[in-house]
Amino acid sequence: MEYYEVYTDGELSQKLSQGDRKAYVTIYDRYYSLLYLYAFKKLGNREEAKDIIQEIFISLWEKHREITFDVSLSSYLYRSVRNRALNIFAHREVEKKYLDSLQDFLVQHHQSADYLVRENDIAELIAREIENLPPSMRKIFLLSRNEHLSYKQIAEALNISEETVRTQMKRALKTLRVKLGVFVYWFVFI
Repeated sequence: MEYYEVYTDGELSQKLSQGDRKAYVTIYDRYYSLLYLYAFKKLGNREEAKDIIQEIFISLWEKHREITFDVSLSSYLYRSVRNRALNIFAHREVEKKYLDSLQDFLVQHHQSADYLVRENDIAELIAREIENLPPSMRKIFLLSRNEHLSYKQIAEALNISEETVRTQMKRALKTLRVKLGVFVYWFVFI
């Protein structure tokens, strides 16, 4: 019976590249908590940190035969966390710009009849897509956007965690962005 806990990272990496599941589990056990703390420090969000670590370990197993460790196993794992955190920061910035742009567009009032028709069409489309959100997600979204409540206020009002509110808002915005992206572009520029 082999005791994988005594293997060095280099030995575990070699066994992993050969498809050894016990080596993979040992790497997971050895690094999960450390990587989670590192990701949480970078992101300040528990759920995003957990998601990143899960994605990294899934990728590590899926690509175990292809990965060549040019650096140590720990360096590879920490670099993976850092890169995914940077992707999240970039995504947040794009999301913010998109919402700011959409908000600016909706706030502007032009007198053109053509513009008003398009604006009404977009407003109806947005309202319809908001109605298609799952009930709890829709309620959280409307409390945030229409009532201008903070995530903390929404969490208290609905007796749920602030993290749940944040996650539901993120999912609602992603859903709306996917469903409305092409349509808003079409209505605005055509």
